[in-house]
Amino acid sequence: MDVLTHSEVTAKFKCVVRVVAMVPWHAKDFCSPSGTYRMRLTLEDPTARIHSFVYAEDGEQLFEGHPPVDVLERKRNKLLGVVGESEEDNEINNALRNPPWVQCCIKSYYLDKGDVWGSRRYRIFGTKLVR
Repeated sequence: MDVLTHSEVTAKFKCVVRVVAMVPWHAKDFCSPSGTYRMRLTLEDPTARIHSFVYAEDGEQLFEGHPPVDVLERKRNKLLGVVGESEEDNEINNALRNPPWVQCCIKSYYLDKGDVWGSRRYRIFGTKLVR
């Protein structure tokens, strides 16, 4: 994953990855009470795994606005490659998973100017889910 080996902390990348985990799990919790998307995806390619955040307008672009919870759940399941789901109490039991490879844009940034490499984070931007 080029985002890990790039010589500069702040950069933008176009990557092909799989989404293997998502926090929060429940689609109703993807947004804060004020309606701002805030979530963390675990992305992987054949070489590495990273956590990448989806925040605010980047979530609106990814999910095409603020669709109903059932639509968000379908998009979540599609991203995670969940097939044959049987949902009970908002949990997916005994589901097979095969996450699809998706193309997304990732930017790296830092939180602490005094420790740019140690505080490096990743964020998905400019990405839209297609059907």
